[in-house]
Order: sequence, then structure tokens, then C-alpha cells
Amino acid sequence: MKKFRENRIISVLLMTAVALLSGCSTITRPPPAAAYMDSYGKDDAVRSIGFSYYAGDLDNAHHENREYSHTSYAEWWGDATFANYISGGYFTFGWGFQTFTPFLQGGFVSPYFGLNAWSNTAALVAAPMSKSSENGFMSHYSGGGMAIEQIPLNDKWKLGFTEHLSRNGREIYFVDDDECFACGIPSPRPKFYMEAGGGFYVSRKLGESVKASLEFRYGRDMDENRNRFSITLDIWGYTSPIPVGGNDMMRRLAQKNIKKMEQMEASSVDSLSSRNDFDSLHTIKRNWFRLADSNQTVSFVFHPVDSVTAVTSKGICYDERADVVWLKQDYSDIVYKVSADSLDYCQQMERKNLASLMILEGALMFLPGALITGSATGGLLVGGGTAVGIWVLFNYGFDQEELAPKVYPELCSERHTKEQVVEWLKQYPCGSKLQSQQTEN
Repeated sequence: MKKFRENRIISVLLMTAVALLSGCSTITRPPPAAAYMDSYGKDDAVRSIGFSYYAGDLDNAHHENREYSHTSYAEWWGDATFANYISGGYFTFGWGFQTFTPFLQGGFVSPYFGLNAWSNTAALVAAPMSKSSENGFMSHYSGGGMAIEQIPLNDKWKLGFTEHLSRNGREIYFVDDDECFACGIPSPRPKFYMEAGGGFYVSRKLGESVKASLEFRYGRDMDENRNRFSITLDIWGYTSPIPVGGNDMMRRLAQKNIKKMEQMEASSVDSLSSRNDFDSLHTIKRNWFRLADSNQTVSFVFHPVDSVTAVTSKGICYDERADVVWLKQDYSDIVYKVSADSLDYCQQMERKNLASLMILEGALMFLPGALITGSATGGLLVGGGTAVGIWVLFNYGFDQEELAPKVYPELCSERHTKEQVVEWLKQYPCGSKLQSQQTEN
């Protein structure tokens, strides 16, 4: 299983590298700003999906017929941007695709101000490989720079302003061009132009680890005096920078919980076992519990709605004499004490639905697959195979109770009386030694 996972990761990295170095398009427009700014101070990687709509003086719906060529001008009205950001201090590095164009991005980030620059990867590859200045960096380059100012309005809302100077591209097609690298995939030729502009965005936290922004931007084509506008919806979340292993995550959670553990009574399962108290802890199917507030737990906290604090656990015992509950931390061997008055039991944990992950990973692998195989059908097969592979991996390669839980608004919404809670807890009594230990304390 481990070997299979390593091979899959290597394959994904190789295919991504090939796609980044040999993208079938060189056209970029300014990428969304809010997710880039939100990468500041994050240990996790920020992964975003943005959808942009373009309007204004678009150059399309006309043709040029010359003696040796037939050119169609068909500037696109939209783009999809898939971006990843990794932050280190005040610097963020990003990469991704803007529809069919792979790009790199990086710059300065802080809570209130940011600078970023981006470039398509084709120019970075063409510059050292080309022997002719006519076919060098500037003949392929599309990119630019942006200044971003951000104002936090409250815990959920942020307002931002952007100013950019960029070399954008718009799409033209050679109608009589018979060349086809990946047949079925649109392969427009670029018409580059300089643009200066600005805009603003509002971003909002949607859940525990999901945010979204709506961004408006104006751009002035300085070569042909055109005015263009864009509206972008960007949605992003957080994942481990490297999607394997959990040591970094556990280390961060442990550091975060040090102060809590100093104020709470907690112990490790190993220490209980060494005192022959391990039989006091009952192993159960991973279950949701509702707590009065997040200061009562060292487990990872979820908020299905703002008023609910929920945690999961696979180990529990109830000390009826002291009216306290011992819970096992969600993904470690720490047990901690909670007052029975502050706890309510909920439903058993369900694994997060894999459909969105399968669709996203399949879509991301479509373009590399098409570039490698040289056909859209090959891209579909690679994307579909990736989606199926993820489904098999997560269903048969991992313990279902160790995967991310499904969080939904109705979670822990049912409240039980104190008598019902006690009656439920009596199924899992603490052993006499642990109760004796509690009585002595």
C-alpha cells in the first residue's frame, strides 16, 4: 500500500512537471488576489478554484483573410483558474493553470499588503532554449505584477483593492492551421497586449476551512485603447502541503494545545497502560460529541454552525461518582477530562464525501494526460483513471474512521437532557483504578 501511494505521487509530480513545462497555451490574465493574500501565515497549502467572466471591448467575431492565411479573432469570455499557494513567512510561492495555461506566481504577503508577480511557464522554458531573439522570452511571455491592499472588516469579512500592470494575451485562431498536438483541446494562438488596471474584492469565511471571494477588475488595453472588465468568483481551502503523512499536522496541533493541556487534566494512553488502567477506556466507533466551548478539548474542533462546538473520539469512559468523562483525543493517544455537564453525545462519524475530491483531481489530471498522450480522449482516460484510483485508495487503503469527517449544519443539532446524557454515558463506566485516582485528586 505504501509503495503504491509513493508511485502514484511520483506519477502525479512527473505529469504535473511535464504539463507545467509544455503547456499548450501562453495566454494569461491577472489571477485572483484574495486566496493569494490568505496564504499569509498558513502552515497548510492554499488550494483555490476561480471562475472569471470577461466583458467590455472584447476582440472577437471578425476574421482576417490574407493571401496565405485566414485568422479568426475569438477572445474568450471566461477562464477557470486552478492555483496552489505555499507560504513561508512573508513570501508566498504559487503555481497552477489558468484554463490551459500553466503559470507560476510569487511575492510578498502580509495581513494588510501584498505584492505578487506571475508568468506563464512557456516563456521561462523558451528563454534558455531559444537560439533566436525573435523566438525568445518576449515572444512567449504573458504575465505581470500586482499590488494588493487588504482591510479585515471582522472575523469573517475582508475588503481588498488591487492595482496591476500586465502583459495579457487574447485568443486568435489560424483557421487553416492543420497542426494539432492534442486534438479536441482548444489551442488558440496569442495576441499579446499591455494592460493597466485595478479593482476590488470582498472575501468571506464560509466554514471551518473554506473561504470565497468575489472580485471585480477593470483593465485598460494600452495598445489598442480597449476597456475590459472581469468578475471572478474564487473558492479556496487548506490541505497539507504534501498530501501524505501526518507528522507535521500532529506537531502543529500539539504545539497549539500545550497551553490548554497545562490547564486541563490529561494523560497519555501509554501512561494509563503502565498503571494497568488501560481497561478503563472503552473503544467505540468514532463518535461526535458536543462541548460547551473549544477550551475544554485538545481535539480538533469543528463548528457545523457558529453556535456548535463538536469533536470526535474513539475512546471514552464515564466516572459517575465525580460526574466527569474521559475522552480520547481524536487522532492521538491523549485522554482528557471533561465535565459531564458540559458534554452531549451526537451521532456516529461519517466519512467526508469523496465526490468533490474525485472530480477535482480528475479535472486537474485531464490536461497533463492530454498533453502526454496527445489527445483529448487520453486526457479523459487519465483524468477518469485518477478519479477511480482515488476512490479505490481512500475506500480500501485507509481506515475509514481515520479519514476526514463529514461536517454538515445539522450535526449535533439534537440536544439531550442531562438524564439522557448520563444514561448514555453509563454504558462506558471508568474502571475502579481510574475512579480511585480521580477521588484522590
